[in-house]
Amino acid sequence: MVQISLEQDLQRLSELAYRRLEWSGDLVRKLHRLREPAGQQHADFPALESACAWLFVPFTLWPIDLHGLCAVIQERIANGKRLEPALLLLLDALPPLPGAKAQAVAAAHEHAVQRGDYDAQVKAGEKYRLLEERLMKNQQFREGWAAIKAEFDVTEHRDRKGIIRRRMVSERAFRSDWQLNWEDAGARFQAVFDAFCLRWNLYGMEDDLPLLQKLTVNLTPHGTMVFIPSWWSLDHTRDLNWLEIRKLHNARVPSRQGPKLTRNQMEQAAEAERAARLDAAARASGLKGERRANWVMEKLRWKDQDARKLRRVLSRAKRLSSPE
Repeated sequence: MVQISLEQDLQRLSELAYRRLEWSGDLVRKLHRLREPAGQQHADFPALESACAWLFVPFTLWPIDLHGLCAVIQERIANGKRLEPALLLLLDALPPLPGAKAQAVAAAHEHAVQRGDYDAQVKAGEKYRLLEERLMKNQQFREGWAAIKAEFDVTEHRDRKGIIRRRMVSERAFRSDWQLNWEDAGARFQAVFDAFCLRWNLYGMEDDLPLLQKLTVNLTPHGTMVFIPSWWSLDHTRDLNWLEIRKLHNARVPSRQGPKLTRNQMEQAAEAERAARLDAAARASGLKGERRANWVMEKLRWKDQDARKLRRVLSRAKRLSSPE
């Protein structure tokens, strides 16, 4: 196996969106230090390598905080400790790494999302710009924002880009940190700001610029989410580029699907499994070569006895018994 250098790994991180080099660079450097012979002798070092492979996967596809998990495992190994059963269970529960195509599509999508660019999947930019222009001229909106700034020091709530975001609402309307503690100044501000954003269809404010809710398409670890703002009158044929949405979503789908395909696949899998059992029985009885193949095909009741077809079916059985 070719060992990738530290410089190559850091370059891989730098090519990902969301400041991944800044975020995970130190973990990757520590991983390379732990790859020295002393670290590799640790019984759980392969588990660390397996977890750290996720550091190079687009963040959109992470099922959990892999950054935190890698830090925990690195700390255990650096101190010569074994991984406890719950950590090993977590590592075993993780799905295989997404395929190269899925990672490439997700990485490109993340860069576009980071720029606020949904043009590949959304075709209604003019509709958005018109409402944004009207909002900027709305006197009630400007007065409402001025009142909030008079009551609160909004600079305390801006991020490094000068943006204040409303509270996120998760799938099926689940909301984290939902309870209102009016005695807490930060909670008071967030409640007022969330209500303000709902009234004016915002996901936040960038300094004094309203960030109007957009029609968006986003990948999540569990699926593809199409968000239609409450103010948006949807024309599903004109507003969305379904071909691009399908490309984005299907990058992770392992194969074509559908009732007919599923039935055919099940029948093919059953035939392959039966062929493998018959082939094993023929081997055990001492049959070889053409005699074994003919016996298996006769038991399968194939009308046309084609040895090449049998080899393909047995190859399929082997793949099914050893999934990736």
